[in-house]
Amino acid sequence: MPSTKPSAEESDEFLLSCRYGELEEVQAYISQFGEEAIVEARDNRGNTALHMCCANGHIDILQALLPHLPPSFLQQTNTAGSPPLHWAILNNQVAVVKLLSELPEEKGGGLPLLHQQNRAKRDAFTEALFHGEGKEEIAGYIEGYLFKAEGDGTDGEGEIKMTAGEVEEAQEGDKGAEEEAVKELEEKAKDVRIGEQ
Repeated sequence: MPSTKPSAEESDEFLLSCRYGELEEVQAYISQFGEEAIVEARDNRGNTALHMCCANGHIDILQALLPHLPPSFLQQTNTAGSPPLHWAILNNQVAVVKLLSELPEEKGGGLPLLHQQNRAKRDAFTEALFHGEGKEEIAGYIEGYLFKAEGDGTDGEGEIKMTAGEVEEAQEGDKGAEEEAVKELEEKAKDVRIGEQ
């Protein structure tokens, strides 16, 4: 069991190793200093080891860290109010988004993680839509995951399918359904703040 506490320099080097995907260095840090040192390591902007590896798409680092972290740690935010999942979305790290989404809830992943909002009040799906072009795959994945996990909330009659920026009627010519879909989309978009992180 690790018994020493890392110096500030060692902690900074660990975060850089997570950022740059240096698996051996990350594993050595974990072995030498243990779980508490992983949780306590933050840069001057409050970014954790998870922020670093998620933003840069280092699945191997993420998989090395997860067994050593409490489930709640996946929702830790930096000083800008963003959790690691939002950083993965911002940097278009599809594999990271999938891994965290599919992680069981008891391990910190799944729906609670996808529904967590950043300081701008955007959950994972809204964050992907907000950042727009280039994030279609992530937005589509999250939308599909949420649909699979939560259902569509309709009774199957006149179902409205919504995708990023598009509303399609399941039954053509139904003006009432179209108006309802537009209202639903407006409701979902009311908290979106452009230009805020």
